[in-house]
Amino acid sequence: NPVIDGTQLILSNIGANWGEHGAPRHRFWSFDKLTGEVLWISLPGNRPWDDANTQGTPIVAEIGGHRLLIAGAADGWIYAMDVGTGDLVWEFELSKRGINVTPVVVGTTVYIAHSEENIDNAIMGRVVAIDATGSGDVTETHELWRSDHRVGFPSPMVHDSRLYVVDNSGNLAALDTASGEEYWSLSIGTVGKGSPVWADGRIYVTETNGHVSIIEPGDRSAELLSQVQVQVPSGRYAEIYGSPAIA
Repeated sequence: NPVIDGTQLILSNIGANWGEHGAPRHRFWSFDKLTGEVLWISLPGNRPWDDANTQGTPIVAEIGGHRLLIAGAADGWIYAMDVGTGDLVWEFELSKRGINVTPVVVGTTVYIAHSEENIDNAIMGRVVAIDATGSGDVTETHELWRSDHRVGFPSPMVHDSRLYVVDNSGNLAALDTASGEEYWSLSIGTVGKGSPVWADGRIYVTETNGHVSIIEPGDRSAELLSQVQVQVPSGRYAEIYGSPAIA
């Protein structure tokens, strides 16, 4: 998805072009949103592992007086760039393949996840909290905590010091935002792609095999209040990859 920030329209792009942009890389392009003029091009990373399968959206956050563009990239790293210039501020190596999860920022902490092989062990997937106030390569210095949940696509959700994640197997888990401790986990199906949404004290979440669930979260457990399966006219379940929008 494109990102609008002030007068800029920013796009995340994986591809090869010509000249200095000939090599296949994950680039971030800033355009004047009114004229289309290219303002800057940022090339923070290495050759991508997943040149056709990295789907996360960059976000913009104000951290320590600096306005940063933060994104997971096709080379498995998380990058924070100066949103005004595209210059790299910090980088964090997370995965051996591309990042599909859109990051969430609360205060000075970035929450993000993946479901591929980790760089330091053979476990598949991880949720991490990163202190976003650093500079340079912060892989070894600014990780606040980690949890071995395999969350490859849905963006995390934060509410009242809880981080809610949906893993690839369709389990919704509540983690402590400060420590990563798991409070509870609840099955909502078999395949997780859509991000959870909070409204009116409840969590609304979809599952790829057509299920839409309404959940009442508690301290150490959660109650499934309602679950329906959306179907297409043929009677087969509708595949759902999106997240609910509450009006």
